[in-house]
Amino acid sequence: MIVQDYMTKDPVTVRADDPLSRVGEVFDVERFRHLPVVDASRNLVGILSDRDLRNIQCAMEILETSVQGEQHVLVKDVMTATVRSVSAGDSLKSAAELFLSLRVGALPVVEDGKLAGILSYTDVLRAFISLAK
Repeated sequence: MIVQDYMTKDPVTVRADDPLSRVGEVFDVERFRHLPVVDASRNLVGILSDRDLRNIQCAMEILETSVQGEQHVLVKDVMTATVRSVSAGDSLKSAAELFLSLRVGALPVVEDGKLAGILSYTDVLRAFISLAK
């Protein structure tokens, strides 16, 4: 069992300079929990989770009560820039071990330096269920 068989290929992405308001819309409409952050060449530069967004929304609410004016928070201001990734040919077992050791919910899949997909812990659970049939 390899990552390629269970990953989401060509996932929805955002750019580091995208306004955080756009990301909120993507999370709300698409119901994603993790968004890879890429540059113009689809190189992985970070990842943004729904948890990151919730944390910044709480901080923004506090700031709004004390400061008036426009907000210009960008993805790069809240994303995780140091991201562990896997390759499409990696075993699902090694990916599952990374989920446990890193305590993350998703791993970007990178091939030749470019984002190829994303693997979530629910993808690994689906693989387990398919084996248990």
